[in-house]
Amino acid sequence: MWYVMQVYTGMETDICEKCRERILEEGEDIFIPLVERMTKVRGERTLVMSRLFPGYLFVETDRIEDFQMRLKEIPAMTRVLKSGEKMSPIHPEEEERLRRLCGDAHIARYSEGYIEGDTLIVTEGALKDFNGKVKKILRHKRLVVMEIPLLGRTVEVTLGLGVVSRQGTEEIQEIRAAEA
Repeated sequence: MWYVMQVYTGMETDICEKCRERILEEGEDIFIPLVERMTKVRGERTLVMSRLFPGYLFVETDRIEDFQMRLKEIPAMTRVLKSGEKMSPIHPEEEERLRRLCGDAHIARYSEGYIEGDTLIVTEGALKDFNGKVKKILRHKRLVVMEIPLLGRTVEVTLGLGVVSRQGTEEIQEIRAAEA
């Protein structure tokens, strides 16, 4: 089961490493979901990694109460998110969605696609065959902002997406007429 743990933003990697070294037991894992994005570095497009959920770590364990007790050994602000008074895992369908998005490496790979009319069609990458509400597409920054459910709430995530082309309805009708 996956649980979400809140930490200070910027401290995710440090706390994750300390947990791995000091308190993780057999069959447990702690990880930071990452995302590949395209950005300009010295004028050239470069693929970089950033955190998918800044300020949060994910813990995979079947004994969260025991993990919470061991977590006190880490001298940092850490808090396993609760639903009411009880620490509850993310819903199974949310876990499955994140597994499809990020894979076993917990990295949402850079995606590419095109826009056909009002529809975004992703041809490769993490967003291929992924359902989520597209809030906005930032073509020039090569990003897409999507809404996905997490812990019973809707959360916005920013993912890397290169839109190769945009075809308006006139162009689409011409292409379809040529194919017929």
